[in-house]
Amino acid sequence: MQPTQIKNSEGETIEIQWDDEGVIKIRHSDIDRNVWSELHEYSKRMNQSGPRAALEKSGINAEDELAKQVAAKLGGYIVIDGKSFGISADEIAMIHDAIKKAGGIIPNWSNRP
Repeated sequence: MQPTQIKNSEGETIEIQWDDEGVIKIRHSDIDRNVWSELHEYSKRMNQSGPRAALEKSGINAEDELAKQVAAKLGGYIVIDGKSFGISADEIAMIHDAIKKAGGIIPNWSNRP
């Protein structure tokens, strides 16, 4: 898919790529404008078997409505050279909107390992 770009409320540029399987990669001008990295969303990660098991081991029910609301407000992250960088919930919403407007899909990935 041809990359698209948006600007967040601070005027930073976020370039976005995605594929037919719903993998989203971004380049964020405030983080590293030269490196593409896969976007990970907390609300989707907690539905995957590994993170779900870790949450349950800690006594957190991933199906609890409050847990879902908190995860959505946390936004997401990308990893570059082993270091995590936060992506706000507002930026996640803008990224999803840009992908949908360009004809892409936003999967829920609840079945991903």
